[in-house]
Amino acid sequence: MLIGQMLIARAAMADADLQRALAEQAAGPPGQRLGAILVRHGVVSEATLYETLAAQLSLPLWRRGEQPEIARRAANSLNEAYTLPEALARRWEAFLSPAGADQLILVARDPLLPELLEFARQRAGGRTIQPMLAAGQDLTAALAGLYARNAETDAATRGATLDLRQLAQDAPIVEFVASMMARGTDLGASDIHIEPSEQDFAVRFRVDGELRNAETHPRVKFDAVTSRLKLIAGLDIAERRLPQDGRFSTRAAGIETEVRVSVIPGVHGESVVMRLLPKTEHRRFQLAALGLEADHLALLQTWLTSADGIILVTGPTGSGKSTTLYAALAATDIAHTRVLTVEDPVEYQLPGVTQFQVQSDIGFTFPAALRAILRHDPDTIMVGEIRDTETARIAIQASLTGHKVLSTLHTNDAASAFVRLVDMGVEPFLLAASVRGVIAQRLVRRLCKACALPLDLADLPAPILKVVARQGLDASTYAGRHPVGCAQCASTGYRGRVGVHEFLPTTDALRQQLSRGDFSPRNLRDCEPAGFRPLQHDGLRKLWAGETSLAEVLTLPTPEAPESALT
Repeated sequence: MLIGQMLIARAAMADADLQRALAEQAAGPPGQRLGAILVRHGVVSEATLYETLAAQLSLPLWRRGEQPEIARRAANSLNEAYTLPEALARRWEAFLSPAGADQLILVARDPLLPELLEFARQRAGGRTIQPMLAAGQDLTAALAGLYARNAETDAATRGATLDLRQLAQDAPIVEFVASMMARGTDLGASDIHIEPSEQDFAVRFRVDGELRNAETHPRVKFDAVTSRLKLIAGLDIAERRLPQDGRFSTRAAGIETEVRVSVIPGVHGESVVMRLLPKTEHRRFQLAALGLEADHLALLQTWLTSADGIILVTGPTGSGKSTTLYAALAATDIAHTRVLTVEDPVEYQLPGVTQFQVQSDIGFTFPAALRAILRHDPDTIMVGEIRDTETARIAIQASLTGHKVLSTLHTNDAASAFVRLVDMGVEPFLLAASVRGVIAQRLVRRLCKACALPLDLADLPAPILKVVARQGLDASTYAGRHPVGCAQCASTGYRGRVGVHEFLPTTDALRQQLSRGDFSPRNLRDCEPAGFRPLQHDGLRKLWAGETSLAEVLTLPTPEAPESALT
């Protein structure tokens, strides 16, 4: 099968994508690779392309992270007679590595190129040649390591003369950036970090809340890569002294993705962080997909049916608050109600919802936006974050005048949300009258289904067994597992994340406590209704069901009350 047909057969792309790429290949200069066109346009990732090529050509695929000894042997034998000269190695994107006394491994982007194979055989001196396919990113990093000194010289001589704008539009740099975005999408990364150092720069991906050391690249390419990102994000390429923020849309690994770009100047150059917001993420915006336990789901649905009042979602950055708010909005009757949002920034676009982007530099702040949208006859208002007293007071007044308001706060638990708002200057009796309930949440990593193994119930610590006994969890339903690690989860033992929640409804007892002015988190926690579960206890249910591990549960905040603590 041809490579395009194989990619379609593997459901890596659609036939329409192939036809567009073939048309571009036919109209362009001779010698254009179809695969390069597909990667450049974000139809497939470079990793997917080369895995398919390896299957098509029946060749082994070299991955730098998995087989570093091949590059290491090449570096140790750099002065041997069979070594490829640097100019040819870079031209063909290839290198030779010894594999025993009678064999050489030819690692190349196109190891079957006739002139490359002929040259390698001449250099081999009677040794057999084993061709090995490799992706461009792996080869670029490997060649930079082999010829590091020359790369530094190149950087010094070329840096002052190259036009960065032109370089940023060159095919290799366009392909590098497209491939990086596709790798992030393939990994399910939420962020991509580009971090420069004196000698090189690193690209790291945040996957399931953790940064993974992915790859390093020669410094000579750094300015062109950052210029490319700044160019497509609408930023000033020439400005390297001030922070800049921008955004762009791209297609990465076949998925339409909105990318927020933040550039900050550092000692060794500009640090770049990109937040990936796949546009297909709206499919996740369903209450049933948040990881809510049945009682929590029923309680949230009850709050959402109220015509007014405030629902608050709390937690640190990256705890999934925005996803919960979007799911709550998606669950409202958008067809028959007016739903407006004020956000900074607008992360996902929801059909049927009118969304506004805060622009503080021109005075369109959260308070100004809230005052304006209250004149637009809203039924439900979502405020991205309550950051100041004015925003808090306007949101509360809106809820008291017949509007349903959803918003977020940065607090560690649900009870602390009331304390935080009082500290902002909001009167306690207004909170008692307006807040329907508070949700505190965190994300824990989900165990990999392919490799997790059963965890014996007897291995759980005694304090945990006491807590689950009080929660009424039956040993017959226990399905606890522990992480192992495999190729599917990059040897981490985890794949994806699931929410853990703490629901605190504003009960009559809590309202009385607020009205008395005694509103420390401990006193408010004493007003918890029957069935209330702190974050760590809710996490235990995920452990019990085999969704997450004991180690992940123990990272969750522990209640202040010693008798409730797991540890």
